[in-house]
Amino acid sequence: MIKLINVNKKYLSKNSKIETMALKNINLTFNKGEFVAIVGKSGSGKSTLINLIGGLDIHTDGNILVEDIDLATLKENELATYRNKKIGFVFQSYYLEPAFSILKNVALPLIIAGVEPKERDRRAMEILTQLGLSEQATKNTNELSGGEMQRVAIARALVGNPSIILADEPTGNLDTENGRIVMDMLRNCASNDRVVIVVTHNETEAQNCDRIIRLQDGKVVENIKNEI
Repeated sequence: MIKLINVNKKYLSKNSKIETMALKNINLTFNKGEFVAIVGKSGSGKSTLINLIGGLDIHTDGNILVEDIDLATLKENELATYRNKKIGFVFQSYYLEPAFSILKNVALPLIIAGVEPKERDRRAMEILTQLGLSEQATKNTNELSGGEMQRVAIARALVGNPSIILADEPTGNLDTENGRIVMDMLRNCASNDRVVIVVTHNETEAQNCDRIIRLQDGKVVENIKNEI
Protein backbone atom coordinates (compact mmCIF):
# COMPACT_ATOMS: atom_id res chain seq x y z
CA MET A 1 0.00 0.00 0.00
CA ILE A 2 2.80 2.43 0.95
CA LYS A 3 6.28 1.94 -0.45
CA LEU A 4 9.37 4.08 0.11
CA ILE A 5 12.26 3.41 -2.25
CA ASN A 6 15.70 4.93 -1.61
CA VAL A 7 14.11 7.99 0.00
CA ASN A 8 16.31 10.84 1.19
CA LYS A 9 15.31 14.09 2.82
CA LYS A 10 17.77 16.96 2.90
CA TYR A 11 17.29 20.28 4.67
CA LEU A 12 19.31 23.40 3.91
CA SER A 13 19.92 25.86 6.73
CA LYS A 14 18.90 29.37 5.64
CA ASN A 15 21.67 31.09 7.57
CA SER A 16 24.64 28.79 7.25
CA LYS A 17 23.56 27.04 4.04
CA ILE A 18 24.67 23.78 5.62
CA GLU A 19 22.90 20.67 4.40
CA THR A 20 21.38 18.29 6.93
CA MET A 21 20.30 14.80 5.92
CA ALA A 22 17.16 14.09 7.94
CA LEU A 23 16.51 10.75 6.21
CA LYS A 24 19.03 8.56 4.41
CA ASN A 25 18.21 5.85 1.89
CA ILE A 26 14.90 4.76 3.42
CA ASN A 27 13.37 1.57 2.03
CA LEU A 28 10.13 0.57 3.73
CA THR A 29 6.75 -0.97 2.97
CA PHE A 30 3.54 -0.55 4.95
CA ASN A 31 0.60 -2.86 4.29
CA LYS A 32 -3.11 -2.50 4.92
CA GLY A 33 -4.16 -3.85 8.28
CA GLU A 34 -0.84 -3.06 9.95
CA PHE A 35 -0.39 -1.16 13.19
CA VAL A 36 3.21 0.05 13.02
CA ALA A 37 5.35 1.92 15.55
CA ILE A 38 8.20 4.20 14.49
CA VAL A 39 10.65 4.75 17.34
CA GLY A 40 13.96 6.49 17.88
CA LYS A 41 15.57 9.35 19.74
CA SER A 42 14.68 12.98 19.08
CA GLY A 43 16.17 14.04 15.78
CA SER A 44 16.28 10.52 14.38
CA GLY A 45 13.86 11.39 11.56
CA LYS A 46 10.60 9.93 12.90
CA SER A 47 8.36 12.95 12.35
CA THR A 48 10.06 13.74 9.05
CA LEU A 49 9.21 10.25 7.82
CA ILE A 50 5.50 10.47 8.52
CA ASN A 51 5.37 14.06 7.25
CA LEU A 52 6.66 12.78 3.92
CA ILE A 53 4.11 9.96 3.82
CA GLY A 54 1.37 12.42 4.76
CA GLY A 55 2.30 14.89 2.03
CA LEU A 56 3.15 17.64 4.52
CA ASP A 57 6.69 17.73 3.16
CA ILE A 58 8.40 16.57 -0.04
CA HIS A 59 11.33 14.17 -0.14
CA THR A 60 14.58 15.24 -1.80
CA ASP A 61 14.95 12.12 -3.93
CA GLY A 62 13.79 8.53 -4.18
CA ASN A 63 10.16 7.44 -4.53
CA ILE A 64 7.18 7.37 -2.20
CA LEU A 65 4.34 5.34 -3.68
CA VAL A 66 0.92 5.33 -2.04
CA GLU A 67 -1.52 2.99 -3.77
CA ASP A 68 0.75 3.26 -6.83
CA ILE A 69 0.64 7.07 -6.81
CA ASP A 70 4.10 8.69 -6.76
CA LEU A 71 3.77 11.63 -4.36
CA ALA A 72 6.58 13.51 -6.13
CA THR A 73 4.38 13.81 -9.24
CA LEU A 74 1.53 15.58 -7.43
CA LYS A 75 0.99 19.31 -7.69
CA GLU A 76 0.24 21.32 -4.55
CA ASN A 77 -3.54 21.23 -5.04
CA GLU A 78 -3.34 17.47 -5.68
CA LEU A 79 -1.30 17.01 -2.51
CA ALA A 80 -3.97 18.93 -0.58
CA THR A 81 -6.62 16.58 -1.95
CA TYR A 82 -4.42 13.58 -1.11
CA ARG A 83 -4.06 14.78 2.50
CA ASN A 84 -7.79 15.39 2.83
CA LYS A 85 -8.97 12.14 1.22
CA LYS A 86 -6.26 9.59 2.06
CA ILE A 87 -4.68 10.72 5.35
CA GLY A 88 -5.97 11.07 8.89
CA PHE A 89 -3.58 12.99 11.13
CA VAL A 90 -3.36 12.69 14.93
CA PHE A 91 -0.88 14.94 16.75
CA GLN A 92 0.40 15.21 20.31
CA SER A 93 -1.11 18.68 20.75
CA TYR A 94 -4.59 17.76 19.41
CA TYR A 95 -4.93 20.95 17.27
CA LEU A 96 -8.63 21.33 17.99
CA GLU A 97 -10.27 24.68 17.22
CA PRO A 98 -11.34 26.19 20.58
CA ALA A 99 -14.06 28.35 19.02
CA PHE A 100 -15.82 25.31 17.53
CA SER A 101 -17.99 22.66 19.12
CA ILE A 102 -16.65 19.12 19.27
CA LEU A 103 -19.03 18.14 16.46
CA LYS A 104 -17.70 20.90 14.21
CA ASN A 105 -14.09 20.04 15.08
CA VAL A 106 -14.68 16.46 13.98
CA ALA A 107 -16.47 17.62 10.82
CA LEU A 108 -13.62 19.94 9.73
CA PRO A 109 -12.11 17.57 7.12
CA LEU A 110 -15.57 17.20 5.60
CA ILE A 111 -16.03 20.97 5.52
CA ILE A 112 -12.74 21.25 3.63
CA ALA A 113 -13.87 18.46 1.30
CA GLY A 114 -17.08 20.37 0.49
CA VAL A 115 -19.52 17.89 2.05
CA GLU A 116 -23.03 19.28 2.60
CA PRO A 117 -23.72 20.45 6.19
CA LYS A 118 -26.38 17.85 7.06
CA GLU A 119 -24.26 14.99 5.73
CA ARG A 120 -21.06 16.10 7.43
CA ASP A 121 -22.87 16.53 10.77
CA ARG A 122 -24.40 13.07 10.38
CA ARG A 123 -21.02 11.50 9.65
CA ALA A 124 -19.30 13.41 12.45
CA MET A 125 -21.94 12.32 14.96
CA GLU A 126 -21.72 8.75 13.71
CA ILE A 127 -17.98 8.53 14.37
CA LEU A 128 -18.35 10.29 17.74
CA THR A 129 -20.97 7.71 18.71
CA GLN A 130 -18.71 4.85 17.62
CA LEU A 131 -15.95 6.21 19.86
CA GLY A 132 -18.24 6.80 22.83
CA LEU A 133 -18.13 10.58 22.51
CA SER A 134 -21.68 11.44 21.41
CA GLU A 135 -22.44 13.20 24.72
CA GLN A 136 -19.50 15.56 24.07
CA ALA A 137 -20.76 16.74 20.66
CA THR A 138 -22.10 20.14 21.74
CA LYS A 139 -19.27 20.92 24.16
CA ASN A 140 -16.26 23.14 23.49
CA THR A 141 -12.68 21.90 23.82
CA ASN A 142 -12.10 23.69 27.14
CA GLU A 143 -14.71 21.42 28.72
CA LEU A 144 -12.77 18.23 27.89
CA SER A 145 -9.89 16.40 29.52
CA GLY A 146 -6.68 15.73 27.61
CA GLY A 147 -7.69 12.13 27.00
CA GLU A 148 -11.08 13.21 25.65
CA MET A 149 -9.49 15.79 23.37
CA GLN A 150 -7.16 13.18 21.89
CA ARG A 151 -10.12 10.86 21.30
CA VAL A 152 -11.86 13.73 19.51
CA ALA A 153 -8.73 14.21 17.41
CA ILE A 154 -8.90 10.52 16.45
CA ALA A 155 -12.58 10.95 15.52
CA ARG A 156 -11.60 13.87 13.30
CA ALA A 157 -8.89 11.76 11.67
CA LEU A 158 -11.40 8.96 10.96
CA VAL A 159 -14.41 10.96 9.80
CA GLY A 160 -13.31 11.06 6.15
CA ASN A 161 -12.62 7.31 6.16
CA PRO A 162 -8.94 7.69 5.17
CA SER A 163 -6.85 4.68 4.22
CA ILE A 164 -3.86 5.89 6.27
CA ILE A 165 -3.75 7.13 9.88
CA LEU A 166 -0.55 8.94 10.91
CA ALA A 167 -0.19 9.60 14.64
CA ASP A 168 2.78 11.66 15.87
CA GLU A 169 3.34 11.09 19.62
CA PRO A 170 -0.42 10.79 20.23
CA THR A 171 0.01 9.84 23.91
CA GLY A 172 2.78 12.32 24.72
CA ASN A 173 0.51 14.60 26.77
CA LEU A 174 -1.55 11.83 28.39
CA ASP A 175 -1.34 9.81 31.58
CA THR A 176 -0.79 6.06 31.40
CA GLU A 177 -4.46 5.03 31.42
CA ASN A 178 -5.55 7.56 28.79
CA GLY A 179 -2.49 6.66 26.74
CA ARG A 180 -3.56 3.03 26.78
CA ILE A 181 -7.10 3.95 25.71
CA VAL A 182 -5.81 6.04 22.81
CA MET A 183 -3.43 3.31 21.63
CA ASP A 184 -6.23 0.73 21.82
CA MET A 185 -8.40 3.02 19.69
CA LEU A 186 -5.64 3.44 17.14
CA ARG A 187 -5.08 -0.32 17.00
CA ASN A 188 -8.78 -0.78 16.32
CA CYS A 189 -8.44 1.65 13.39
CA ALA A 190 -6.09 -0.73 11.57
CA SER A 191 -8.10 -2.95 9.23
CA ASN A 192 -8.00 -4.57 5.82
CA ASP A 193 -8.62 -1.14 4.32
CA ARG A 194 -6.32 0.95 6.52
CA VAL A 195 -2.79 1.18 7.87
CA VAL A 196 -1.98 2.99 11.13
CA ILE A 197 1.52 4.38 11.74
CA VAL A 198 2.39 5.72 15.19
CA VAL A 199 5.48 7.70 16.16
CA THR A 200 6.27 7.08 19.83
CA HIS A 201 9.05 7.32 22.40
CA ASN A 202 7.24 4.78 24.55
CA GLU A 203 8.84 1.34 24.17
CA THR A 204 5.92 -0.40 25.91
CA GLU A 205 3.49 1.08 23.42
CA ALA A 206 5.77 0.08 20.55
CA GLN A 207 5.88 -3.51 21.76
CA ASN A 208 2.10 -3.66 21.46
CA CYS A 209 2.19 -2.74 17.77
CA ASP A 210 2.43 -5.29 14.96
CA ARG A 211 5.82 -4.03 13.85
CA ILE A 212 8.56 -1.73 15.11
CA ILE A 213 10.67 0.43 12.82
CA ARG A 214 13.60 1.99 14.65
CA LEU A 215 15.37 5.04 13.24
CA GLN A 216 18.79 6.37 14.18
CA ASP A 217 20.42 9.41 12.58
CA GLY A 218 17.96 9.28 9.70
CA LYS A 219 18.51 5.59 8.92
CA VAL A 220 16.42 2.48 9.51
CA VAL A 221 18.41 0.35 11.95
CA GLU A 222 15.66 -2.11 12.87
CA ASN A 223 12.47 -3.32 11.21
CA ILE A 224 10.95 -6.22 13.13
CA LYS A 225 7.57 -7.85 13.65
CA ASN A 226 6.28 -8.29 17.18
CA GLU A 227 4.88 -11.55 18.47
CA ILE A 228 1.63 -10.36 20.03
